[in-house]
Amino acid sequence: MAWSGTGRVERVVGRDEQFRAFYADEYPALARYCWRLVQDRELAHDLAQESFTRMLGRLTTVDDPRAYVYGIATNLVRRAWRRRAQDALTVDALAAQPVRPLPSHEGAVAVREAVLRLPTRLRDVVLLHYWADLSVADVGQALGRPSGSVKRQLAEARALLAVVTVDD
Repeated sequence: MAWSGTGRVERVVGRDEQFRAFYADEYPALARYCWRLVQDRELAHDLAQESFTRMLGRLTTVDDPRAYVYGIATNLVRRAWRRRAQDALTVDALAAQPVRPLPSHEGAVAVREAVLRLPTRLRDVVLLHYWADLSVADVGQALGRPSGSVKRQLAEARALLAVVTVDD
């Protein structure tokens, strides 16, 4: 599709229709371009749509919309490649970590029962810190307690839980 005028959209009237026509003409080719680069159908469509969305925000300043939308798509594809590479590194790092054996079912039940027998003030601290993986400061904030109190209560709870024997 030929873009009207000198290359710049100078009239707001008709801009929407012009963009719709441009989108209808160019979207399939842009989605195919993205797919060839990322080999993921859904991601390719997401990147193509994001490219048009970003272009729409600058429509009045774009001289060559086809080149502009392909440039945006190329940059988004590069970002997706970097994200995939980073994800692969993260997965490899996690896979390299030694696997800790899970406690036996009986042991897990015993620990659960022991935690449930703790007084509420200690049980809340243990659950937030160990199961929700919150820091001491975050547990204190969540419960409205000073960090020092949370540390003391964790120590108290660990002492009570230490008497629980787990047979594996």
